[in-house]
Amino acid sequence: MNIIHRLTGVLIDFLYFRLFGLRFCGRENLPEHAPYILLANHRSMGDPFALGEVCRQGVVYFMAKEELFRNPIVRWYITKMHGFPVKRGKADLAAMRTALQVLKDGHVLGIFPEGTRHHDGKIGELETGISVLALKADVPVVPVYLGGAYRVGGKLRAAVGKPLDLDDLRQKRPDSETLNAVKERVSQALHALQAVASDEKNFQKKG
Repeated sequence: MNIIHRLTGVLIDFLYFRLFGLRFCGRENLPEHAPYILLANHRSMGDPFALGEVCRQGVVYFMAKEELFRNPIVRWYITKMHGFPVKRGKADLAAMRTALQVLKDGHVLGIFPEGTRHHDGKIGELETGISVLALKADVPVVPVYLGGAYRVGGKLRAAVGKPLDLDDLRQKRPDSETLNAVKERVSQALHALQAVASDEKNFQKKG
């Protein structure tokens, strides 16, 4: 963890916990040790920081859209925050290799499988690339739903689900039917967690 990551973490802790009221539920579902993949819905530019707070290991590597890396200052910062570029809407083999290497090196990988933000909190169509990665990596895949608002008193919420059971699909050919089945399981898990995140009783204790 570099100094930029540490300083950002201090600021994010204050903003998210003190001002935005971040609370967790289901955090006990996280694997005790990396590597594993965190899959979350995407509503805001603040989501990667929220997902980083969810992770006990303290460092999450992220795929970020390639366009962000065209600005040298933004590229420098994202790289310091362990982000790497991905081309959206196409098969990006370089990004896939980087993601697999991140997991091979024993880190946590954060991904927003919708590929774009949905500000209304609804879960959109998932990218097929996440299915390929989930099958190839053979590591725990943990769904997370992020709800609430990134504002003072916004009651930011993170509901963490149990790792998805993909063992049966990993034994099959990675054809379109298998890849769609992975996407369906991810989508179902995120929708179930959306209901959990909307029930304030699940967040009575900070976890």
